Amino acid sequence: RDGLIESAQKVVRTMGEMKGAAMKVGQMLSVAPEALPREFLEQLKALQKDSPAMTYEMVAAEFQSSTGRSIPDAFRTFDPTPIGAASIGQVHRARTFDGQDVVVKIQYPGIADTLDSDLKNLGSALQVARVIADKEHLDGLLAEIRTGILEEADYRQEAENLRKYGAILRQHPMIVVPEVLPEFSSERALTMSYVPGEKLDVALDRMVDADQKNRAAFAFSETIIWMFHHKGVLHADPHPGNFLLTPEGKFGFLDFGCFREYEPEFCDGWLDLLVAKWEKQPWRLREIHHRLGFRAMGGSEGPSPEQLDQLLELALEPFLEDREFNWGEWQPHKTLDKFMRNNLGLIRFPAPARAVFYFRVCAGIWGFLQRLKARGNWFRLAQETARQRGR
Repeated sequence: RDGLIESAQKVVRTMGEMKGAAMKVGQMLSVAPEALPREFLEQLKALQKDSPAMTYEMVAAEFQSSTGRSIPDAFRTFDPTPIGAASIGQVHRARTFDGQDVVVKIQYPGIADTLDSDLKNLGSALQVARVIADKEHLDGLLAEIRTGILEEADYRQEAENLRKYGAILRQHPMIVVPEVLPEFSSERALTMSYVPGEKLDVALDRMVDADQKNRAAFAFSETIIWMFHHKGVLHADPHPGNFLLTPEGKFGFLDFGCFREYEPEFCDGWLDLLVAKWEKQPWRLREIHHRLGFRAMGGSEGPSPEQLDQLLELALEPFLEDREFNWGEWQPHKTLDKFMRNNLGLIRFPAPARAVFYFRVCAGIWGFLQRLKARGNWFRLAQETARQRGR
């Protein structure tokens, strides 16, 4: 254990030299508990890397070098104080000469050039984890994460995501999505229509009426479930700051840098696990897991149906009984941790690498609901979704 802790600290020191990649990789690996030893995950969860804000002069230089237009030529007004900062860039309010309110995302100088080498450095540092982790699985996991992060650093890709997936999300009556202004956008700058509203977590924290807060939290989680199970796509960066509560009570979806698309069989498979639990058919669980892409590593037989049944009983508790569920009282981590220690074979039965963003979203949304202490009947929402999908 001491050796693992020392190795984990070396990894964190390597990540400390990174810019945008560090926090994102740490967050995504921390929701894939079978990929790395516990000591690594604890270090990664603790890692936070805040990027300093750019000066207006740096913002203006980046905008002009990437779009070929100066800020005074492009906008009637431009607020030099950012309204938001992330691991890859920062966001400013502006107004076009025709009077449209917009937001402008500008990347930190050189950030895209450093991400790829940073991720390669991380892959080398994680070699020390492979005494426990399966090499092929860890390589696949890192490749999936690398692809997602590099896409986030390409604002042309984000603009395309906004056009493609924005059209899908606007089909939901509760979702609002900004429009791209291509004439003021490039690979390193992205200009979008301004969506009025307050950050979702801040808005819900301010709600005094518990019923109103519960309804809003339930409605928001319903949009995520609809997006994945009915449309086969995921907004795969579920940080609360990427969502707004609009004055009309709708949800503004921002930051389309990381989107994932899945075939119906993959999305429906997770519902099939729930149906098998509802119908008390544990013998179906291994076949469903295999269909989703779970594979036993190192020649192991994998977990028994009974082990999988017990695991899902703990992990899917909010969706298993027809009752009001209180997310604030649900603290599954210690119970799951103890269960995994007593059933080590499950560690050798990891999810496919392509599921890392799905788990990232689950962890983010479930953690958000826990922090809000949201209450509601998520069983009925899951059951209705399964019915609509013909499961």
